[in-house]
Amino acid sequence: MCFSAPASLAASGVLAVSGIATLRINKKKSEIPLALFPLIFAVHQLTEGLLWLNHTGNVPDTYKLGLIYIFTFIAFVFWPIYVPFAAYLTETGRMRRKIIIFCQLVGIYIGITFLVSIIRNTPDATFLENSISYGVHGPPKSLAPYMIAVTIPFLIATDKRLLLLGVALLIACGTAAYTACSGTLPSVWCFYAATLSLIIYLYFRYQAKAAAKKGKLNLQQST
Repeated sequence: MCFSAPASLAASGVLAVSGIATLRINKKKSEIPLALFPLIFAVHQLTEGLLWLNHTGNVPDTYKLGLIYIFTFIAFVFWPIYVPFAAYLTETGRMRRKIIIFCQLVGIYIGITFLVSIIRNTPDATFLENSISYGVHGPPKSLAPYMIAVTIPFLIATDKRLLLLGVALLIACGTAAYTACSGTLPSVWCFYAATLSLIIYLYFRYQAKAAAKKGKLNLQQST
């Protein structure tokens, strides 16, 4: 859980380094959206770190609402739309791609629904013990479609290494839901963002090593 400004800002820095390292690894163009996950997590945690600084009086209130809108947009609107999109680009199985398209439609629905809620009801950052509650209320039973959009695409991936990412997302969403305060999803993403980013980095690292080994074998065979 991101329980303070130092925790969030430190997490943001680590995620940014991880994101840059991930992007530097050779990959297909279709895999770039997936490789951007760590950097997006970094922006998310930076935003929350600045909100903690606002809470302690180190960031002016002028920026508070903008920071809240950025955080809630990424968490509730962006992710359910972006995750299926990134998964679809990495998937090669025809039937699995059809399922991911369904998840994409669900993600667009829940993302737009939350966007309307955020526009109609201005969110706020309420500091509860060691977390932040943002007061974003979607429609009843909105958790299920959100989890379908962000977990199923990787849970059914042809590449089983991405299954681990799907499981991690499922655990992260489930924990956030379990620890929800006042009907909202609190800020519990520091640890999970770092874990997810590490999984993504290792996935691309393995891909690059496998490709290099294959290229070396092909070169040896040709000579």
